[in-house]
Amino acid sequence: MNKFLKFSILLSTILISQTIFASSHGDHKTHVVQMKNMGTLGAMVFEPSFLKINAGDSVLFEMTDQGHNAVTVAAPAGSKPFDTRYEPSTKVTFDVNGLYLYKCAPHAMMAMAGIIQVSDANNKQEMVAAIEQFESTVMMPNAKTRISDLFNENVK
Repeated sequence: MNKFLKFSILLSTILISQTIFASSHGDHKTHVVQMKNMGTLGAMVFEPSFLKINAGDSVLFEMTDQGHNAVTVAAPAGSKPFDTRYEPSTKVTFDVNGLYLYKCAPHAMMAMAGIIQVSDANNKQEMVAAIEQFESTVMMPNAKTRISDLFNENVK
């Protein structure tokens, strides 16, 4: 084979592999969730508190105010639990479809929690039970149903 033909085949292979890689990885987005002492829903919140994303997308948890974390409470079967460990920012990738309930461990009794829906709500019944259990530990009367209200407004 002459050098030009070899070079053309090599170049074509590289371009095709780059296109395949870009199409399989290029559509994933990173969403930002801030951990706040005060937000639109009141004291001790994640903003946004509900997020609907696609499988393969990531969430960047940003500690806007000090002393917060994001820890898995309930998630779809086969998913990997996460814990941001009080880091200033932590990126978590969600590969398993379904609903995820997470909380800020030190402020859970103040209803500091959030829901992420990855593609569909295939574990909706399990999530209803997890939210009920979580809200039984909330001590602030005005925030007692914050998460179930969020669930009912957003998950269909």
